[in-house]
Formats: sequence, structure tokens, C-alpha cells
Amino acid sequence: MLRDEAFQTIRRRNNSPGFTDLYSITFNPANMILILLSHQWKAFWRSRSAGKSLVVQFFLGFLILYLLASALVLGFAVRHLLTRLFSGQDIVKIFCGFVLYYFFVDLPIRFMMQELPVLSTQPYLAQNIRRRSLVLFLNIRSLFHFLNLVPILLFVPFAITAIAEAYGPLTTAAFIGSILSLTVFNHFLILYVKRKTIINSWWLAGFLGVVGVLVALDYFHVFSLRNISTLVFTRLLSTPWLFLLALMLAETCFVNNQRFLLNNLYLEEISKTGKQKQSTEYTWLQQLGLTGELISLDIKLILRNKRPKSVLLISLFILLYGFIFYRPMYLDGTHYPMLLLGAFLITGIFIINYGQFLFAWQSGYFDGMMSSGLPLTAYIKSKFMLFMAVSTFSFVLTSAYGLISWKIIAIQTAAYLYNIGVTSVIAVYFATYSYKGIDLTKSATFNYQGTGAAQWLYTLAVLLIPFVLYLPLAKWVSPWAGFIAIGAVGLISLLLQNWWITILTRELAKRKHLILQGFREK
Repeated sequence: MLRDEAFQTIRRRNNSPGFTDLYSITFNPANMILILLSHQWKAFWRSRSAGKSLVVQFFLGFLILYLLASALVLGFAVRHLLTRLFSGQDIVKIFCGFVLYYFFVDLPIRFMMQELPVLSTQPYLAQNIRRRSLVLFLNIRSLFHFLNLVPILLFVPFAITAIAEAYGPLTTAAFIGSILSLTVFNHFLILYVKRKTIINSWWLAGFLGVVGVLVALDYFHVFSLRNISTLVFTRLLSTPWLFLLALMLAETCFVNNQRFLLNNLYLEEISKTGKQKQSTEYTWLQQLGLTGELISLDIKLILRNKRPKSVLLISLFILLYGFIFYRPMYLDGTHYPMLLLGAFLITGIFIINYGQFLFAWQSGYFDGMMSSGLPLTAYIKSKFMLFMAVSTFSFVLTSAYGLISWKIIAIQTAAYLYNIGVTSVIAVYFATYSYKGIDLTKSATFNYQGTGAAQWLYTLAVLLIPFVLYLPLAKWVSPWAGFIAIGAVGLISLLLQNWWITILTRELAKRKHLILQGFREK
């Protein structure tokens, strides 16, 4: 009674919708989701960047609609494509062989593109609102993601046009239910893994390790994911009740995610994690002096912010591209350019992606760095050392592809030397012409902030220059002459690194004030 009277008093004294909403959340759970959605809607329109965000949202909405429309067209066309490619065979059985492939590839894509649901829970936790209601809202809201619509648009049209015709409505409903359940399973599995990754980075290593092992096992035919998919879904077509197993997987993942949030959604946990992040130090880098401290700043920036962290995740994921580029049939000599492209990406993708916004990542505190008397030589040197460390790690880790053929080791060595010797120089040079800052608080998905003419020219230079060097030699001398030339150019440039640092320091000093002026513009 006293609590009801207190709320009635607050509602009489305060006509603002916020108090009314909180009252409704506490005592009418049915309206909770709509009220919290309205709060986020108001926060969007009342923010300073609402105008810019609206333009970006319209562009992204158009792009997403185009992708979904393409998925829908493919969903209706896949029956005719399979009939043409596999004439005389059971196309339903062929289609079943690709279902688990889709959901396996969907996992790393979701890990890179699916954002954690955003809700400023701290103000709500201080109110008389059930945490279970907040957690339920976070989970339900997270389901509204275009990646959850893609499998529906791809698989449901085929189920309606082909499976319903051959197996009837009950089996079709079971097949569609399995697709929806696997979609929910993938969705909440990735949310759980990403949340655990924030707490402990070893979860990231474990996730990438499991994906890599499964890809390797399928690549070397230890087991066939296609055969497993065919077996599972053809059995489902003959025994529809098996879709309950997929439903149980989805429910288990949802409950696990719900329980994790309930156990961690406390004000004390929020403040504790914030303190842990502030105290993170890399003492082993202090042996390098000022250069080591600057490298540690880059590492903290990458691990604590969504967009640079996505660059790191993409770089780790592309290490698996060797299973695509380094196939035995490509080692006959006619596909050497493809092998070279794969080697460049595997050993240098971090330099390429992180380097295109090299100084812009630190635009939020670049003023302070430049006004603190920081030696520009040490600043440039730290970038080179960071590039070399990550590229060397990638090179060593992917040397296992040499088990396929010794040629891969030779090609990767040439690409590695070129990346640390030449690509890193190109990245730092073009960074001195990049005047657009980056807001690290923005989402990493479909975010083109900071992109300008310098980034496009940089991408062209990075990708075209090595092939301009390789192709004439490969045509008129031999492909191995091209590989040797690329490796030699990279090694010579690496030996001249101190000379490059001196030149690039001078270039940064020339355009430092233009960079500072550009970074201040919001």
C-alpha cells in the first residue's frame, strides 16, 4: 500500500512520461517492451547526432533491403538452379546437404557483424524494475536483426515450393521449424560467446580455434559436413518430430544466455569491470621504452573498442582463407596469382585494414599526444613494430599450410617480406594524408566513418603495386622470378626501415596541423 501511494504521489507531482513509464514497467509487465523501445526511440531523436544518424540509417536500410530482396529471389530460384546443375537427382536431398554448411558459415559472419543489444541498463537497475524484465527485453530486441531474416528468405521459399510438394505440409512445417530453431541457436550462441569474450579474451581464441579445426577436418576429408547435413535433414523429412531436437537446442541456448545476463546484470559488476579495464597494463612492452608504451596504447584501443576489434577479428578469420586459396588443384602453375593474392591477405590483412585509418583510430586524443612533446620518430616506429609483430604471428601460424605443399611456404615468405617491408610503409605514408577522424563509440557494422579519397588510393596502391611487379616477370621470365622479386623488394625495404622512418616522420610533421584540424571536426 505504501509503495502504491508513493508512486501515485510521484505521478501526480511529475507529469513527465518517464515516471509513468517506470510505473508501468514495474506493475504492468505486458507493456514493458513497448515502453523500453519508446525510451530508446526518444534517445535516438533527442541526441545531437540524430540528423547524421538518420541519413546513415536510411542508407543502411536501403542496403539491407537490397540484400534481403536478393536472398528472397535466390530462395525462389534455388529449385531451378539445383534442377539444372544436378539433373536427374533428388534436388531436395541435394538441398539438405547445404543446410548445415550455411549455418556453419553463418557463425563467423555473425561474430563479425552481429552487435550486442544496446540498452543503458544502469539507470533502470537503480529503479524498482525486475532484472528479469530487462534481460527479457534485451534478448527479444536482439532478435530483430537482418541476419535472422536471411535464412527465412533463403530456405522457406524452397520448403514451400519443393518440400511441400514431395512430403506434405506436416514435414514442411517441421523443416521450417528446424530452420527457425537453428537461426535462434546461432543468434544466442554468438551473443553468449561475444559476451564471454569481453570478460576473457581466451574465449575468442577458443571460438576461432574450434572454427579453424572444423574447417581443417572438413577440408582434409576427415569428416564431411555435407554428408552429415544430408543425413540429418533427410532423416528429418522422414521423421518430422525430430525438429524438436533443434527446438531444444535453441531453447537451451536462449536459457543459457538469459541466465548469464541475470547473473551479471548488477551495478556492482558494471563498476567492477570498468575498474579492471583501467588497470590493464602490458609490462612486457615496457622493456621497449616509449615505443613499447605506444604499442600498448594501440593494443588497448583495439581490444576495448568495437570497430578496431572487428579489424582484429577479421584478420584472424582470414587466416582460414588458406583452405580456399591453397587448394591442391591451384598448385599447377596456372593459378599462381591466386596463391599470391591469398598469401598477401593472410600475412598482411591486419596491416591493410588497420593501416587505412592508422592515425584516425587515435583521433579522440590525438591533440593530447601531439601537444605532449611526443617524439614523432617513436610514434612512427611503434606503428612499424605493431605491423611487424602481427604479420609475423600470422606468418608463423599459417606456415602449417606448408603441409599441403612447400610452394605455399615460399610464396607466403615472399608476401610476408613485402608486407612488413613495403605495405607497412605505404600504410604510414597514406595515413599522413588522412584528415578524417573516427568515433570509436560507433557501431562496427556498416560503419564508413573516416573513409575518404586517401583510403581508396591506399587500397589501390596496396593491391596493385605487387602485381605490377609480379605479372611482367611471370609472363616473360617465370612465376618464381616474380616471387623472388617481390620478396627481394620487401627485404630491401625492411633493411631500410630506419631511413623510411626518418622520411615518414618528416611527412607527418609537414601535415600534422592539417590532421589535427580534420580530427577536431565532428
